[in-house]
Amino acid sequence: MYKVFAFLKRNSKLTHNEYRAAHVGYHCGTSRRLKGIRGYTVNVWANAPLGPQLGDLGPTIIRNEPSGFLDWWDGFPSVLFDSPAAWVQAREGEPTRAMEGGLKIDPDWTYGHGMYVFDGIPERPGEFRSHHLRMIEHIVMPVERPEYKLTKLVLFFKRRETLSEAVFERRVLKDYAAALASLPGLSGCLLNFRDPDPDAAFRGYFADNGWWNSAEGHSMRRQFCSQFDGAAELFFDSVDAFVSARRSAPLHALLCGLEAELFSANWYVEVDENIIVMPNRNPAPAFYYR
Repeated sequence: MYKVFAFLKRNSKLTHNEYRAAHVGYHCGTSRRLKGIRGYTVNVWANAPLGPQLGDLGPTIIRNEPSGFLDWWDGFPSVLFDSPAAWVQAREGEPTRAMEGGLKIDPDWTYGHGMYVFDGIPERPGEFRSHHLRMIEHIVMPVERPEYKLTKLVLFFKRRETLSEAVFERRVLKDYAAALASLPGLSGCLLNFRDPDPDAAFRGYFADNGWWNSAEGHSMRRQFCSQFDGAAELFFDSVDAFVSARRSAPLHALLCGLEAELFSANWYVEVDENIIVMPNRNPAPAFYYR
């Protein structure tokens, strides 16, 4: 699977809740039609601050959170495709609109509204700022979604510089992932490492003369990427269930020790996950599906 996180800041004319409605309620009706999409969720940071819900657990599990991290984004879609080539070809039109002459490519399918939903660039009509990042996914525990909304916490982490990338990834996948998977009440855990190449998701997908390939785009993306090297997606029934699980002895001490050893920074963001296209990592069926 080829996985992309797209961190998006709302248009300044919209409140956070208005952005949520515009993104999930309208924009996803367009983007869910991307050719060959295999999974699509939109994660919007929750309205209620997480810190007060963590209580005295917070200072023990949050270390060196970057100041103003949520000022960079309001939501991040997570999309899955079969391959890099499938991702690059995703914006090609598919015949999905039934018209008088039969099934046709929708002539009205457009992303022209994007600059009004996201952080638009007035001097570049139709464009908006975003940070599309390729994420290398490892399924620690498959997500089991019941017929009610799960609480989703995203654990962002940054590699301790004394560790090489190879050693870091090996230790996180072997030691830290095993400890996370043993959290009581965990309904799923996806571990993602950010591709060291911050431009991986842009090549071929966006126009060479677009903002994403401009000097400002490159500079902002590198500044954003400097804050974290990976993210774990954790699913629980509630924040209280997570707090209870994380307090478990001796698991709490084990996780804290590993975090201090492996990460120079680690922090959590609660997000409301909207499932637009249910992730399907099995072989693609030979028919149109969502």
